[in-house]
Amino acid sequence: MAFALRRARQHAGRLSLIALVVALLVAGIGGIDAVAERMLAEGASRVFTDAEPGARTIRVVADEASDAAAQDEAVRREISAAFAGERTVVSRRASADVELAAAGGSGPSLGMLDDDRVPDLATLAAGTWPRTNSEIALSVAAAERLELGVGDTVPLAGDAEGTELTLVGTWTPDDPTDPAWLGDPAVVSGESDGSIGPALVAEGALNAYADTVTVIWEIALSRVEPADIPALQSALVTLRSLPEAVDPRNEHSTGIQGDLGDTLQRLGAALATTRGLHVAPLLILALLGALVLGIVLSSQTDARGEELALLRARGASVRRLALAAAAETAICAAVGASPAVAVLAATTGVTAAMAWTAAGAIGFAALAAALFTVRHVVGVRPAAERSDAGARTLAALLLPTGIVVGIAALSAWQLFALGAVVRDDGTPEPLAAAAPALLLVAACALIPVAAGPLAAGAERLLRRTRGIAPILPLRQVARRMGGVAVAILCLALAAASVALAATAPVVAGRAEQRALTTLLGGDVRLISESAIDVSADTASSWSGVTTAAEILDTPLTVGADTGVLVAGPASAVGFGGHRKGDGGPEIDADVTRRLADRLDAEVGTAFAAQIRFVPRPVTVRIARIVDIIPGAGSGLAIATTPEELRAADVDLPANELWLRSEHPTSTAEQLRAHATQPVQILTAAQVSAVPVTSVATRVLTAGALLAALLGVIGFIAATSAMNRTRRGEERVLLALGLAPPRRRALRTGEGAGLAVYAVVAGGAVGAGIAAAVLPITLGAGA
Repeated sequence: MAFALRRARQHAGRLSLIALVVALLVAGIGGIDAVAERMLAEGASRVFTDAEPGARTIRVVADEASDAAAQDEAVRREISAAFAGERTVVSRRASADVELAAAGGSGPSLGMLDDDRVPDLATLAAGTWPRTNSEIALSVAAAERLELGVGDTVPLAGDAEGTELTLVGTWTPDDPTDPAWLGDPAVVSGESDGSIGPALVAEGALNAYADTVTVIWEIALSRVEPADIPALQSALVTLRSLPEAVDPRNEHSTGIQGDLGDTLQRLGAALATTRGLHVAPLLILALLGALVLGIVLSSQTDARGEELALLRARGASVRRLALAAAAETAICAAVGASPAVAVLAATTGVTAAMAWTAAGAIGFAALAAALFTVRHVVGVRPAAERSDAGARTLAALLLPTGIVVGIAALSAWQLFALGAVVRDDGTPEPLAAAAPALLLVAACALIPVAAGPLAAGAERLLRRTRGIAPILPLRQVARRMGGVAVAILCLALAAASVALAATAPVVAGRAEQRALTTLLGGDVRLISESAIDVSADTASSWSGVTTAAEILDTPLTVGADTGVLVAGPASAVGFGGHRKGDGGPEIDADVTRRLADRLDAEVGTAFAAQIRFVPRPVTVRIARIVDIIPGAGSGLAIATTPEELRAADVDLPANELWLRSEHPTSTAEQLRAHATQPVQILTAAQVSAVPVTSVATRVLTAGALLAALLGVIGFIAATSAMNRTRRGEERVLLALGLAPPRRRALRTGEGAGLAVYAVVAGGAVGAGIAAAVLPITLGAGA
């Protein structure tokens, strides 16, 4: 033991460096992984919470059966089977529309609601909640529309003619966007599709006034964890068979509603994207850590050359020397890993990545120390450097580089062919998601491979110049590719990581803006099932609203394909065409590149299309071919103006409203208060996955900082080790008349040249990959 301590003390600097590198690896990989997973969970929860009300639940809708209890039991049984083991909350509500009596006959319909959750979702403004069949509680907005107050009576018409209901209370919703309200605009405005309400009734009272009662079983998730998403998506697929199981003859019009599946798919795509980018810093840190440990351990073994030879001469076996080196290195690595694990365990908790990183780093260091010792003791070392050493080293580098490049090319092909990181069925594609990380490593691996030929070529061009510089440094780089390659690779990986992290936020912002333009057309988008009941002029007068545009968004059939027609002001839909004035009821329109390719058309081409609710086909002439159309995206779509449609005798009312607003949230609340038709009101919060995808940029930044530190350590260690192997050149250079300052200047220039080459090439690689790949992967941001 004392002998081992004396041996270790002689190399305390290198052993301390091993401990430091292992600590950085464990803290970096383990910490980034743990923090990223926590942020992903928080981001997924936020995305789900901010989603549009109808996109947070899935609902089973049916007409109430004569045996309501048996129907409820059957539906709940199928729901339980589909979501086995998942955290769900199933709620039942019943509703019906009844006619109110008026002086001239029947009046407006009253939307009646039987839902025991309402007292927990709303606050009484006056009165009490209904307790008997003859009592109702109206929302404040509905009571104002009917001009009723607490204590007034409401006469019914139709089958319940002569019956009067007493208004015993008025209430206001605590949160109109709560999924329990099912996005019903009447909750705020008091009216939905001509029905006034909601009017809460006592439990079981609906059957006394209505022949047909609609029952909705709402399936809400108690919480959403990233790990649960695949199982939830599978449960939704299973749930689609529920109507056939509980209502095989469709006697009760049983169906499934809700866009929870779309939300889960958006979350799954965002998580796949973020985890794919998450791989990049972890993979680079692992590679840099392995390279730095290898450099330091190799240098330490070389420094102990005489000591190992002496111990071997005194009878020490190769096995004993290897085990001693492994044990010494493992202890130092464990000393470095222990505080890192302790700090992470106290702050983020122990994770599998942390444990595997610590064990892997200790095991790798110990194994590398043993292998380097065995190679040094039993290996045959060349007496002199051969003139073709650089070429032989280059050939040896090509094989591993080719393997890495091949894997990265396959990943890139998968990403570009798919155009996303998820398949058509919504499941993640791991190989495509990992493309940025694999491409970064592959491109960085090519940088040192290219250094030798570039240095050799430059040296040939400069041979006829006078002086030994820069010919001698270039020749050294070309011939000593082993140490040079490792030094360049360390710094190139670090520079590429920094460039990727610096470029990612810019690319992510552009991708997000593109996605929001596709999905919203502005800051707030109102989508109605019929003509909008809020005009652009009215919305433009609201505080914070800068522009408002009335939009027609309707299906369009071209041949056997179904697309989308978007018509609105040219500034809103990006329309760049104009009337040619050459006669004929043609519609000038912008078309997406995908539609133009499908039609094999170009600018000026005319084609026939059928617009929904228009009795005859219309002729569309291509004014421009664009990549995306606001509100429709890059699919099969066209954009034009209402003037173009009217000129072709197409007169359809706008069914959407696109708003630019400084305060999207408050503008959405105003729209909800004015809506009297079933609508969707979308803002960036409802359609964006930024709370999840933004984790990637933060992870890349943290990884880049650690990669920069490890890269600099590795470069310095590699160049120092390379310089120690060239001490025999000192006499030769001295004989050539080069004084020590001149020799140091040559070495400094050589190192600076390598550093500049590695940083510039690595930075270009990182920025190029970010520009080429991130727009596709971050397209899942919305």
